[in-house]
Amino acid sequence: MSRSPEEISKLFAYNQWANERTLSAASALSPEELTRKLGGSFPSVHGTLAHIYAAEWIWLERWQGRSPRALPAIAEVPDLDTLQEKWRRVGREQTSYVERVTAARLVEIVTYVNVAGKTWSYPLHELLVHGVNHSTYHRGQVVTMVRQLGKSVEATDYLLFLDSRG
Repeated sequence: MSRSPEEISKLFAYNQWANERTLSAASALSPEELTRKLGGSFPSVHGTLAHIYAAEWIWLERWQGRSPRALPAIAEVPDLDTLQEKWRRVGREQTSYVERVTAARLVEIVTYVNVAGKTWSYPLHELLVHGVNHSTYHRGQVVTMVRQLGKSVEATDYLLFLDSRG
């Protein structure tokens, strides 16, 4: 089942909204708390946020026919301010991309080479949904870590996003 351009745009608007809420929660943490090893897919809040940013960047590249051979290194986003700046730039580029995508483009096959050198091919709409789903998965990990550090996090449920839009 393919998705419509309108559905994809709404999904990416949700992703941006949820990313901002997650970054807001992270901004309440001290530099030590951001980098404290807590376990999970990535050891810290900062490491997990950096991974989400890097994955969103590499998927944007792939949607446009490029196959970077590596994710951006965590050293490229050494602090939360730098991470936010780079991630927001990627978010703006994602929004621009999905606002221009057509129904015909959504069903086209996109082939890319991953960082391990393997070639994969999927319809664009599946890659777009995967990108948002991947971010959602790791934002959930950030929420758990932030709560372990004794801080609160605003919910990022999709229905809350819809309600926030009126």
